[in-house]
Formats: sequence, structure tokens, C-alpha cells
Amino acid sequence: MPWLRQLRPAGLAAALARWLARSSFGSRWVIGRLVEIGGNHVTVEGLTFSVDNPLITTREKGQLCLGLHEASEIALAHRHLVAGLPVIELGGGIGVVACIINRKLAHPGDHIVVEANPDLIPTLETNRRVNRCEFQIRNAALAYGGERVSVAIDSLMTSRVGAAGSREAVVATTTLANLLEESGFARVNLVADIEGAEADLVEQEGMLLRDRVWTLILETHPRFAGIERTARMLGAIHVLGFAEVDRSVNVFVFEKITS
Repeated sequence: MPWLRQLRPAGLAAALARWLARSSFGSRWVIGRLVEIGGNHVTVEGLTFSVDNPLITTREKGQLCLGLHEASEIALAHRHLVAGLPVIELGGGIGVVACIINRKLAHPGDHIVVEANPDLIPTLETNRRVNRCEFQIRNAALAYGGERVSVAIDSLMTSRVGAAGSREAVVATTTLANLLEESGFARVNLVADIEGAEADLVEQEGMLLRDRVWTLILETHPRFAGIERTARMLGAIHVLGFAEVDRSVNVFVFEKITS
């Protein structure tokens, strides 16, 4: 393969990572290490994402390169997101799901991405710029009862309100009501991956979900919210007038029932 001889070590590592990701080779750490040597970028669905952030472990970089990061959420968004409606996304991470969703929208500026972890915001902004996306970013946590809240940060995958972690940050709070008021969106797709706080959302703002949300893509976290509370939350969503139309692992899709 003559083209391999023209690559510098970083380019060779990046190319090898991509090749291994398409093969049956399954070591996420090895692929992640090649991603690091190759410049800390991965490609998902034709989009380029920076993973140059100390919170993203080598193994997580391999998982991203393999296309396994939030794979259920992405697949369900492809199948069910209403492209003509605005999107409010709670738990944006570094923007993989956000960028994939944004390019599907008829009006890509009508998309708000909320991320609680301040250490991820620069990477989220970079990935928005690199992929020419138009979503708005809010560094805030969905929480109730005060204007600021402590967020426990463990990794790219985990930042939780009101928990203990390897690091903590105090951030502004927001609610679905606040986001709808400031945006002026009448009815939305709501995508939520917020490490157990989804139960708070349903308990505190159920009526708003009923009246203003058309499609709800919700990742559940019974490990954090508790099995019984998660079951009550899912039952409450049905009572609010939603029907479960799809699911993959622990990610559910609900659509508003129309009379």
C-alpha cells in the first residue's frame, strides 16, 4: 500500500485506528491509544470529533472510534426525531449526539444543548465549530430548588447533580421551563441523558412534558435513580399521555398520543 509510506507516524496511527475500528479487532484501549498518537480525533457518521480532553480516557476514545458511544441514543434519534421541530438536549457531553442530531434538523439553530460539566464545554464548542453545527450551548445542570448546584464529575461518561465524585464543580441550574421560556419554542423534541436526574425532570415538570414535548428520547439510569423510582418515572410518562414507540437497551422513545 504505497499511501502508507507517505504517512507520518501520527497519520499512520490515525489510519490504523480507523482500519481497526472497521475490523473485528475489539481492544478499545489499543484503538484509543492509536487515536491519541494520531492527534486525538475520531470520525463518527462522517463527522469529526476532537477527543483531546483529559476527562476522556484512552478506552473511551477507542469506544468513540468504534462508534459505540451513545449508539442506542443515536440510532433512536435517526428513527424518531421530528426534523421540523426544535430540539432541547439535556446532557450534551462533547457533542457527538448533538452534531448528528443538528445536521438532521430543518432549522439547526433551533437546538439547545445543555451540559453541566464545565470541563467539557471547550471540547463541545470545538466539535460544534469543526462540524459547522448551529446548536446553542448552555453550561448548566437540570436541577430544582436553587440557582446553583454542585455537580460531581468522574469522567466523560458521568457527571451527576448532588453526588460525590473525584471532582466537583458548582454550576448554574436550569429547568425545562426556563429553556422553553428563553427559546420561545412552542413544542419540542426532548433528548435527555442526565445520569438519574431524568426522574427529577418527570416529577417536577411532568405537566410541561405533557403540554410541550412531542418526542421524548430518554436514557434511564436506575443505578443512580434507583430501580423503583425509575419504574415509577416510566409509568408516570405513560400517564402524561405518551406512548412508548421504541427502545434500545436503557434508552426509550416516547411520542405524544394524539386524540
